[in-house]
Amino acid sequence: MDETSLKHYYDAREAARAITRFAAGRSYEDYCRDEMLSSAIERKFEIIGEALARIRRKRPEDLRVIGDWPAIIGFRNILVHAYEHIEDSVVWGIVSGQLPRFLEQLESIPEINSLSDTKSD
Repeated sequence: MDETSLKHYYDAREAARAITRFAAGRSYEDYCRDEMLSSAIERKFEIIGEALARIRRKRPEDLRVIGDWPAIIGFRNILVHAYEHIEDSVVWGIVSGQLPRFLEQLESIPEINSLSDTKSD
């Protein structure tokens, strides 16, 4: 896998981990009431989608490890360009239902772990 793709996957993984931390111990009601929480989660989803879009533009073959990458990029585009159509229940459903599997897919890329060792320097 290309090093640039790995860097984008690293960014996506870190954003997914951040969403997981932000949502830990929180409920759907918390998400709806807390503007900072919802804004933070949505921003991290934007980063995830943009990271995958950058991989698609440069080396689409590197996306083979992510099962539903078109939907992830599409979700990012909706967040950015059609934000008025976003429903809180949809975002929270992705957080609680689909994000764990996506994070597993990212964490199954062994080269990211070695990259994260060098990024922390």
